[in-house]
Amino acid sequence: MLVRRAGLLVVFMLAACAAFAAQANDLNVNLGSNSASINYAAGLTNTGLQAEFGYLHHTDYVDIGSAGLTVVGNANPVGSPFVFAVGGKLFFVSPKQYNGNGTVLALGGHFNYTWPTYNRFTIGGELYVAPKVVSFNNADRYLQYGVTAGYEILRNAELYVGYRHVSAAFTGTSTVTLDNTFMVGLNLSF
Repeated sequence: MLVRRAGLLVVFMLAACAAFAAQANDLNVNLGSNSASINYAAGLTNTGLQAEFGYLHHTDYVDIGSAGLTVVGNANPVGSPFVFAVGGKLFFVSPKQYNGNGTVLALGGHFNYTWPTYNRFTIGGELYVAPKVVSFNNADRYLQYGVTAGYEILRNAELYVGYRHVSAAFTGTSTVTLDNTFMVGLNLSF
């Protein structure tokens, strides 16, 4: 168990270091009552291609590592307050109460909206879905979604509160909830 967790963390850190020289970077850390998550996003091109790496640890249920590619951009190139990202992520799911690990290729994305008249207030959300056809090893399906509301304490630092839900099905089980938490987080852009 400890070896799997350490392995996921090493993969995340190596990938993050490799992408560090990229154009635009975001580091997102959040804490829930029994979970913690860290996500790193690095801009790879000036046309919006972005690499994303993440790690979610829940004390009772799961460890999840992720790596993906998304395309990020404004909904309307002329100063739209909506920023969207769409793409795919590989999630490496290691449940603590079920035998075996799973790997899923989830499609989805996330968005962030900055209020035009109160330009420090933001709302955001994410959705990633993997049906059985793109779920491997011991995983049968995967769902992750969340919402956030934040305040930019600096132009490159946002403090937020939010809600995250992660569920999956494994061989021989119905859908199980792996994380279902309210969280507080900090997103840094550099």
